[in-house]
Amino acid sequence: MLHYRYPVKFEGQHMPSVRIDEETQRRLNEVCRRHGCSKSDAVKRSLDAWLTSPEPMPDDAYVLGADLFDLGGAAEPPTDPLRRQIWERLHAKYRSG
Repeated sequence: MLHYRYPVKFEGQHMPSVRIDEETQRRLNEVCRRHGCSKSDAVKRSLDAWLTSPEPMPDDAYVLGADLFDLGGAAEPPTDPLRRQIWERLHAKYRSG
């Protein structure tokens, strides 16, 4: 997850500050160590590559999440009697076609 902060001017250039999660930070450190480059250089290269040919965002929410749908089976009915009763009513309401 990236969080954008207000840019700071630095010798005629903007210096944006971003927040990244620990896993992304670890991966960035590892890549920079392997390639012998600074984090700043790695982020600049990545951002330039993405801005050159970004993936178009789908207009349809279904297309965006299509790979996540229908991955599991149907939910099992709850064992608690009250929850089971609610589940059955909802199931009857929305599954009767």
